[in-house]
Amino acid sequence: MSCILIIEGKKFDVDGFLEITKMQPYEKHFKGEKRPFKKEGKQLVYEKNGCRFELSNADFNDFEAQRRDTIKFLNKNFKKLKSIYSFGLKITEVPTISFGIENQMADFWCQTEFLQPELLKLSGDLHFGIEISLYHPAVEND
Repeated sequence: MSCILIIEGKKFDVDGFLEITKMQPYEKHFKGEKRPFKKEGKQLVYEKNGCRFELSNADFNDFEAQRRDTIKFLNKNFKKLKSIYSFGLKITEVPTISFGIENQMADFWCQTEFLQPELLKLSGDLHFGIEISLYHPAVEND
């Protein structure tokens, strides 16, 4: 998954949101549940209720396809997502559109990525944030 939507809130009614909207996340969790990984040998727990949706499964080096897929998802589900704040999510608990892209800084001295107005308007109208995480390119072993 190269682009996901993360929705989390301390009093977010995940089940209520999913039941009403009929949306299918790839993951949901509740405050106090064990996280699937440990840190420094310590079992971590979720601090908030939440769910995650796959917005794009395009390659990490295909940011154009990720943006296109994300716009399509947001347009298709706009009304459902617009209701998110009526399920206990506080206005300060901002859902995040998280893009994962390949870091090209080894090949270029500058890397810029463009977020088109339609994507910015959709995310702004929904009060969603956008983050872009750069990942080291995969190395193929011969």
